[in-house]
Amino acid sequence: MNSLDINSGEISSKTPLLQRPGVQQLIKFCLVGATSTVVDKGVLWVLLKFVPALPWYISATISFCLGVTNGFIWNRRWTFHEHRSGAVKEQYPKFFASNVVGWMLNLSITKFFLVIFTGQVLHKSGNPAPFLVITASLCAIPIVVVWNFAASKYWTFRTPKPAAS
Repeated sequence: MNSLDINSGEISSKTPLLQRPGVQQLIKFCLVGATSTVVDKGVLWVLLKFVPALPWYISATISFCLGVTNGFIWNRRWTFHEHRSGAVKEQYPKFFASNVVGWMLNLSITKFFLVIFTGQVLHKSGNPAPFLVITASLCAIPIVVVWNFAASKYWTFRTPKPAAS
């Protein structure tokens, strides 16, 4: 066997990396994540720019929720389409819960970078500049992607084990 055996689903070590199902899933997940990031950061920028009295972390929470919903819709339809047999009412809460962990990671890492960028732990005079908030939140993405992909693949969209008879 030189590559992917479609009938058995086995992959040999000679299967080109980009033809491996897990790698293809990760690529799709990252593309969906890119669109969710555009939704998230776009809404965040709008809120920071046009509703400056709203604390940055509230703006980040609102934009996060919209980005997560976008990610769920497209990951369910495209990235993990073979697992669409699962009920949305079961998968969406799992997806949202795992993304809440990602959101907490993102906020923590964003705060860490804001402290580095501004030299301030507390921003008593208001939010840091929108550019700094967006840049700091983008720095968190690589770590959060690893968490979110693993949670989606192995928990949210996992194929249920057949019931024992």
